Amino acid sequence: MKSLLSPRLVTLAAVLACAVGPAIGTPPPKPADESAPAGGAAAPSFDLNDVARIEAGKKRFNSTCSAYCHGAEGEGGKTPPFKGNSKFVAADAYKTISEGRRGSDIMPPWGNAFTPEQIWELVAYIQFLSKQPPSQ
Repeated sequence: MKSLLSPRLVTLAAVLACAVGPAIGTPPPKPADESAPAGGAAAPSFDLNDVARIEAGKKRFNSTCSAYCHGAEGEGGKTPPFKGNSKFVAADAYKTISEGRRGSDIMPPWGNAFTPEQIWELVAYIQFLSKQPPSQ
């Protein structure tokens, strides 16, 4: 039996979910914290090597980031892989997740969908991945 969904339609749906998904049903923007540095990348309130925080970030990553955009375990679906990324900078990752990115590589902003703590958990997981050997 032939599938009713063409591969192009499935790909389009995934792209739209990635680009528009966080904007649907998300709370209004949080008021700016005047004590936080520009870009909202204040230091995390926990150790980025905390196993429980890495695991929380992994669960969030798997439910929102991996399917189409970043691949399983950040192996680089439509983006460069996170594994083995020796140039990883936690504050830059926080800013990109929070504010998104436009240009040749589009990423939706997640700053209104996740709390700063949740974003730092994602950063903790991505940092963990960056310390793993690259996938072959």
